Amino acid sequence: MLKGRPMEKPAVEHVKQLRALLKENRLDAYVVPSADPHQTEYVHPHWRCRAWLSGFTGSAGTAVVMAEKAGVWADGRYFIQAERELEGSGFELFKMKMDGVPELIDWLAENVPQGGAVGVDGRLITAKQGKEWAEKLEKKKARLVTDVDLVSQVWIDRPELPTDPAKRWPVEYAGRSAADKLKEIRAAMEEQDADTYLISSIYDVNWLFNIRGNDTAHTPLLTSYALVEKDKATLFAEEAKLTQEVREGLAAEGIGVAPYDGIFEAVEELPESAAVFLCEERVSAALRRRIPCKVVEGKELASLPKARKNETELHNWERVHELDGVAMVRYWKWLEENVPNGGVDEVDASDELERLRLANPECLDLSFTSISGYGPNAAMMHYCAKRGDCATLEPKGFYLIDSGGQYLGGTTDITRTFALGELTDEQRMDYTLVLKGVINLSSTRFLKGTAGNNLDVLARLAMWEHGVDYKCGTGHGVGCYLNVHEGPQGISAHKTCDTPFEPGMLLTIEPGVYKEDRHGIRIENMAVVEEDCETECGIFYRFRTQTLCPVDTAPLKAELMTEKELKWLNAFHQKVFDRLAPHLSAEERAWLENKTRPFPAEVGHKG
Repeated sequence: MLKGRPMEKPAVEHVKQLRALLKENRLDAYVVPSADPHQTEYVHPHWRCRAWLSGFTGSAGTAVVMAEKAGVWADGRYFIQAERELEGSGFELFKMKMDGVPELIDWLAENVPQGGAVGVDGRLITAKQGKEWAEKLEKKKARLVTDVDLVSQVWIDRPELPTDPAKRWPVEYAGRSAADKLKEIRAAMEEQDADTYLISSIYDVNWLFNIRGNDTAHTPLLTSYALVEKDKATLFAEEAKLTQEVREGLAAEGIGVAPYDGIFEAVEELPESAAVFLCEERVSAALRRRIPCKVVEGKELASLPKARKNETELHNWERVHELDGVAMVRYWKWLEENVPNGGVDEVDASDELERLRLANPECLDLSFTSISGYGPNAAMMHYCAKRGDCATLEPKGFYLIDSGGQYLGGTTDITRTFALGELTDEQRMDYTLVLKGVINLSSTRFLKGTAGNNLDVLARLAMWEHGVDYKCGTGHGVGCYLNVHEGPQGISAHKTCDTPFEPGMLLTIEPGVYKEDRHGIRIENMAVVEEDCETECGIFYRFRTQTLCPVDTAPLKAELMTEKELKWLNAFHQKVFDRLAPHLSAEERAWLENKTRPFPAEVGHKG
């Protein structure tokens, strides 16, 4: 075995070690994804193999190493960041979805020699990816080898996996018992002619069994699998994490427990007559390979029930948004009072918001690492400020903060862009266009059956009229004391955002403008889908904005705002004031009243 290097060593050293193993294993290429065995979005440091190998630290992307070439595939959220972090690493950046840029598998098929072999840790790619990659490579008589883990052989100081105990999520927050959820899942299994349901998605396992853990930063997840059968259900998790109280609670709802790695043996022992339902976009290629019986493939059966929030969840979320809104109001006030004095950098600002959130005992954690970007740094959609290497906020330009909290009653996600002082006309124009996009989408009425790929354009119309766009989606679902990015619902032009919206679904609405070396602007609210009206043409839905925090009106170009947009903005601000004022001190209420006064001033004054 080759000796590894500490994680802080240059990427070129890691690539050199990996290339030596390519020869030993008779591989022509090795793929290193940004994934764990469950396709979790924010993976534990133990699984950040691509970041360790390449030096590119974005949460999404895939690296490939060959004897003479190396590349990283990243999407539009990370173009700027990836270019900077990959400089001097020996990796070429492939900007996904851009003209002339090949897909990763197409590049591999072109560059791997006839009859060659491509290796990957089969636990870290989905069954769907494994099937598609193997088919592409087969055209060149090349093989996909999915039982080889090269990174573990050279990453000697790899972080250990967590061992924190799991906990049950109380039904007063969940709104439904695990036993009740299992009834719904079994009914869905019957519709699919399946007698077993294999769940690899941690989000769905945790939701279904009303269980939570501490295995992922800022996301209360227990790393686990589940097998649901007609007469029993089994949770596969590290046994040391399951306390007696948790075991007894699960048993009372008909749920057994088994060792985490026992899932492989469990599926291998399924009878050949069984029919297993699974999602090939979640189950790993390594696990799928072990199944000896008929497979019924489709979208996760738990995803839609999880996405449709029940009345208890929505009720709890109302209070959560008030708590979160209070923290945001105090934070904005703090910025105004401290930035002009100097000495506040992006990390200081992010830390202060974290302090304000966690000062409330009902907030248990952040929902993700805050994106705190001043000036040009905000143009990087997933920018991460680092102590000692970040910008100092000045009384000019824009400051963007994208953040959220994990509360037992719900998860929050909010972005605000604040004017710290003098702005250019371009900045004011872009800010106004972003807000117009938020309002246009937030205030639309749409027919039952409409999906996010039908509505995405509404957030972009005002921008397109001025030749402006953004290279990412417009919104995503949000979990309830779970992951901040939840599917299957979403708002994007991408064809995968085809899940029709239903009442109870939560989404973010967050258009933005990102101009490299100039500025980044995003305004983000959370909204719930609810029924609006029924006519002879059918049932219509609408969005009800849940987020409670003012939007900065100082940058707005009032002449670009329509009467309808101004009416929406002022009604939103009135609601923010009415809901948050009772939680604030007299000084804070006066400050909030000023921030939520009618815009423009000619509209009138608060009564």
